[in-house]
Amino acid sequence: MGDHAPARAGDIRCVDASKDWLVCGWFTPDYRPLAAKFATNLDAHGAPYHLFAEEKHPDGWDTRRKPSVALKAMDAYPGKTLVLMDVDCIVRGDITPATHIAADVGVSVKARQSLRQRGITITLGSRVVIFRPTEGARAFAAEWMRLCDQAKIGSAEDSMVWAYTLRPDISYTHLDPRHAGREIGAGYDLDNIVIWHESEHEKGHWRSLKMALKHFERRWFRAGRTKAAMQTKLG
Repeated sequence: MGDHAPARAGDIRCVDASKDWLVCGWFTPDYRPLAAKFATNLDAHGAPYHLFAEEKHPDGWDTRRKPSVALKAMDAYPGKTLVLMDVDCIVRGDITPATHIAADVGVSVKARQSLRQRGITITLGSRVVIFRPTEGARAFAAEWMRLCDQAKIGSAEDSMVWAYTLRPDISYTHLDPRHAGREIGAGYDLDNIVIWHESEHEKGHWRSLKMALKHFERRWFRAGRTKAAMQTKLG
């Protein structure tokens, strides 16, 4: 293994100088166990990686630093194709074919039928984004970061759509759905998917919601049933 990136305390990485591509991503201190698990998953499939340790955002969960991480990786590995991935992705095979794109940037394009507006909504996915070592790819990441920084609300993907729209001079390609990081359980053929996604943030959100509902049920419904039972017994 060759390692030419500057040392950073807390980062998780395994760099292979013989490969012209690298997985990059980021994590905050509370997600370090998940990042370590992701690194082990990448090791199992011979994928080199550099996962950047970042401080937690004061406002909590914030994905809008994705383009800044991509730019940081571009500076560290100027000649490599970068596969920006969420650390809650699950890799099931060789990622190398996903890096063989001719365009500057590879993105996942999703279309949804809107029954309310009687039209189709097009969105971009940021769970997996491919950046070739080109000026166009760097320009896209910089535009994406600029829009994330100025956005008051919205997600990284909202700003990504605007960057995609505002920079027609950059070449794009659609990622093969097998490498796009589709959500587990979304009805896709498991045998043909190379990169899955299982949202850790959503799991945490639903855990919190379930706990709140459980507390509500205990506080009001169970207490009411217990009180009624006691009155019946005493009566």
